[in-house]
Amino acid sequence: MYSSLTRRLIGVAVVFAALAFTVSAFAQYGGLAGKCTGEDGKPLVGYTVKIEPQGVKKSLHVKTDKKGMYTYIGLYLGDYNIALLDPNGTQVFNINNQHVALGESTELNIDLAKEKASAHKQQMANPETAQKVEETTKSQKEFAGLKATFDQAALLSNQQHYSEAAAMFEKAVPLADSKNLPIVLSRLADTYASAAKHDQSRDARTQDEQKAIETYQKVLQLIPNDPGLHNNLGSVYAEMGKIDDAQKEFQKAADLNPAGASTYYYNLGVVMVNQGKMDEAAVALKKATDLGPANANAFYWYGMALLGKAETKPDGTIVAVPGTVEAFQNYLKLQPNGPWAQAAQASLDQIQGKVQTEYKKAKKKS
Repeated sequence: MYSSLTRRLIGVAVVFAALAFTVSAFAQYGGLAGKCTGEDGKPLVGYTVKIEPQGVKKSLHVKTDKKGMYTYIGLYLGDYNIALLDPNGTQVFNINNQHVALGESTELNIDLAKEKASAHKQQMANPETAQKVEETTKSQKEFAGLKATFDQAALLSNQQHYSEAAAMFEKAVPLADSKNLPIVLSRLADTYASAAKHDQSRDARTQDEQKAIETYQKVLQLIPNDPGLHNNLGSVYAEMGKIDDAQKEFQKAADLNPAGASTYYYNLGVVMVNQGKMDEAAVALKKATDLGPANANAFYWYGMALLGKAETKPDGTIVAVPGTVEAFQNYLKLQPNGPWAQAAQASLDQIQGKVQTEYKKAKKKS
């Protein structure tokens, strides 16, 4: 039999054993708690902390309060994958292998500003990544310089300060990369072409026209299948009286963009009207009207080109070639109040009035 002292010691040991068991069972749980702040240092309110136990296909969620705080207790001890989601459900932060220890909640503060700085520091520690970051930063600075120069040039061009605009576009050329160079060169060529139309002296006009041609040719080496560039180059050739070159460029534009061919043939036709080449103008403008039956301006100038081929008889009678009257009528039908409506109607009145004098009314049978 045990002595009373022995029995008391055994009793104490049993109590200790029970207490030790109880503490051990309670300590199988832990928790997570912390504060979430954004890159601006302000609390992230209403964000979701997603807690995923590793090796278990489930996730737990808790939202941050108005101070950016969150707490989740009752987690089994172990490693977790943690993600922070914004109110729209987009993940803005994650960390894997976050260990949850026994006892009080494990502290996990999420500071997006610090995380961003830490990620950048890790990137820069890698020589290849650091080089890429440096190249990206340099490219961004160069683009910012290009954009500022390009925008200033565009503003000057819109204000019709073409000489200053061209000089500014010239400065933008060496700043442009392969992607932006065609855009800069195109605007530069357009600016020289516009400058030529406003030059007062013949020498200045010829110089700007030549610069426009050279610049269009440069950009066409980069993007040879741009119909708009061929059209614009054709217009410059036409202004210079180089009709063969102009016709080739307009035809190239039409071949590349059949949907816009009516416009390109119209441009060619008008240029030839201005050159006094009515036969060539009529051919081009007829194509423009055939391809663009809603191209009112093409019908007007087609009528003008045909009117230039009309015959005036000794008695003053005007005999218009076929299609002249229809061309003016189509223009008036499409644009009854158009800029050339009055001129078109006057031409019709003149033609129809003179033609009617040649019409002999058939006699009625008795």
